[in-house]
Amino acid sequence: MIKLKNLLEENTKAAQDRMTKYRRVNEGDVEIELDGVQIKQLDKMFSKFGFDVNTAIETQLEEKEMNYTQMSQEELENVKGVLKVDESIMDGIEELLQLGGEAKSWYAEMNKTILETFGDTEGTIFLTLLAIFSPRNPLKQNFKLAAQTFRGLKKDLSDEQSKAKLEEMMELDSTELYNMMKTQDAYKDLATVRGIIKGNMGVNTYLPNILRFLRLLKANNYELSRDIAVQEIAKHIKPSGALEDSSVISAEKVFSFTLNLLDPNYKFEDLGWVPVTMDTWMASFFYPQLDKKQKNKVLAKTPNYVYIARLTQQWAEKYGMTPPEFQAAIWVGMIKKAKGENYDNTFLTAIDNNLKKLNIKIEEIKNADNFFKRAIAIVGDKGIR
Repeated sequence: MIKLKNLLEENTKAAQDRMTKYRRVNEGDVEIELDGVQIKQLDKMFSKFGFDVNTAIETQLEEKEMNYTQMSQEELENVKGVLKVDESIMDGIEELLQLGGEAKSWYAEMNKTILETFGDTEGTIFLTLLAIFSPRNPLKQNFKLAAQTFRGLKKDLSDEQSKAKLEEMMELDSTELYNMMKTQDAYKDLATVRGIIKGNMGVNTYLPNILRFLRLLKANNYELSRDIAVQEIAKHIKPSGALEDSSVISAEKVFSFTLNLLDPNYKFEDLGWVPVTMDTWMASFFYPQLDKKQKNKVLAKTPNYVYIARLTQQWAEKYGMTPPEFQAAIWVGMIKKAKGENYDNTFLTAIDNNLKKLNIKIEEIKNADNFFKRAIAIVGDKGIR
């Protein structure tokens, strides 16, 4: 992108001296004032290249992003800010794959189970909610919040008054909505909102993704298919691996987790790239020497996120797995090694623990028809009453 600073800095002093009409051009921390004559000259120059000066003026210009997703491991290791993975971690891969190997089909099995249980649209909704509520939540809480919000949404959409109020809420900015909910108890008569907030310590964290997803659902007349959802969510990735500001699902980890759940075999054809879920457990695998704060910083940097996702893709092929399969196996292996066999590492154990809190034994409904549907209804409805 053209940098206005270099083009105009020679005339800045003169412009300030004879300023009559001006607008501002922002370029990082530098502000350059232009008079009317300079605006016209700039417009003429931009027109030759097919640009609109009004688009450039009053817009913060960004550095050109590099196509990280198309770089090799070696190229990424030379990118500024990327922390190289020590090859010594390879010594522990076999142990982790043995511990977590049974979970390698986790995404495919979850996808198949939920879509068969609820059908295309409702299955798509539930899987997306699972992804949205995944950050900073153990599986037990993740399942509970998804179940509550899912059941609340179904209830609100079945009533015309509640549906109208829900659609009114969808149009609000997430920060405005959060402040209204916090200071005025706004929209808490909606079952969807009760589902979002019951037991949720970070409501503001999840609202942006929830609102954008609800708008996508509404735009498809509440008949959102899995294929359309994948298409609409996936189109917002850049070749760098970063997400566009207009992305339906923000944050690379949640974005990738959503696509892995909705379509475990999804691949960005134009990028030759597979979405891979990189969270703090995966960061612990790649960077055992870092503390939690340092791991979060590493994951927050797009080139570093892409780098460890690239390693996952390369190593998955070596072990005869798809990238999501390899990631799931390593993820569960890391949890078992750190927390033991009894720690939640499948949604079946998460369901079991939620039912126990309600004094319901999983054995009582496990062999019943539509087990997942019944479990989600029990846990979800309890939370929105």
